[in-house]
Amino acid sequence: MVVEDPKKIFLFTWENVYSLDRELKRRANMFSEKNGQGSVFLFNRENWDYGQIKQTIFGWWFFVMNKLIILYWVPLDTEKSNTIKAEEIEKLAEDIMSYSLPKEVLLICVSYKPDKRGRFYKWIDKLDKENPWNKIIKYFEPLKDFELSNFVKQEAKDLDLDSKAIETLVGKVWNNQFRLESEIDKLRYWKKYYEKNITSDVIDDICFWMIEEDVFKLLDLVLTDINEAILFIRWLQDDWLDWNAINWSFIWWLRNYLLILDYIEHWITDSKKIAVDIKQNPWIVSNILKKSNILIEKKEYIKNLFRKVVDIDYDIKNGRALPGDYLFVIKKYLLQN
Repeated sequence: MVVEDPKKIFLFTWENVYSLDRELKRRANMFSEKNGQGSVFLFNRENWDYGQIKQTIFGWWFFVMNKLIILYWVPLDTEKSNTIKAEEIEKLAEDIMSYSLPKEVLLICVSYKPDKRGRFYKWIDKLDKENPWNKIIKYFEPLKDFELSNFVKQEAKDLDLDSKAIETLVGKVWNNQFRLESEIDKLRYWKKYYEKNITSDVIDDICFWMIEEDVFKLLDLVLTDINEAILFIRWLQDDWLDWNAINWSFIWWLRNYLLILDYIEHWITDSKKIAVDIKQNPWIVSNILKKSNILIEKKEYIKNLFRKVVDIDYDIKNGRALPGDYLFVIKKYLLQN
């Protein structure tokens, strides 16, 4: 094994995926600004290929250029979203340990839950301990309570939330910055729609992550398997008592579908870029992108459904419809697919 230059290789790891992703984006942007477009290479689940990665790291280039290579799943990642074969990862890890990185390469490995028994992790851990002045392994820990509150204050500074509202939002969502960012954007959308200030009572009314997950699953079924969607509606209806939270979840998810559709139609399919732009979890965006053909085919249905759920909200809040009619009406609209 070679003794690698500690300034040329890093491992980003641990549970705070949001902060890790944002730090990667920050470094990639800085590197690109300094070294030009095409100097940053990202290999993740969507394009992970052993031969291509090895060529990018060690291959000879006609024009020598500085390269930042962001490499997911090395060392072997035990996180469940890792779908790359272990032998492929370990083979590439052996290459990195066996050959010195070219002087123009900066390598950032990303492994959320690395297998600490493996040779690569032990190798990079040894490098880290031998270079305390230049930490090679960077741990991204979950935020503490006061850090979560500060995060909300910073992300939602345009909403003028008071301390009680911030406490309510953090209490409902807890330690998930992706969801906090998504809920803040939903509140921003609500404020623009109603032109009212956001209080802790408003947050109580529309921020229900369990309902959001149900709505997301239901919309997915409506688009892909209408019979399963009907069964799922029957299973949900006894729990769906708060029409306002349900309807705002529909508005929110349909808005996200339409935004993603716009990216697809402009040939932009980078899930991480889209996730950052629309403030949504990259895993969710990636799953939606896999259904690109269905989204394009059902575009008019999605647009019409979005208009209808906005109309339902207006009609109930202005006395033109009864809250008790909500489930009947939304089921009728959903099944007009």
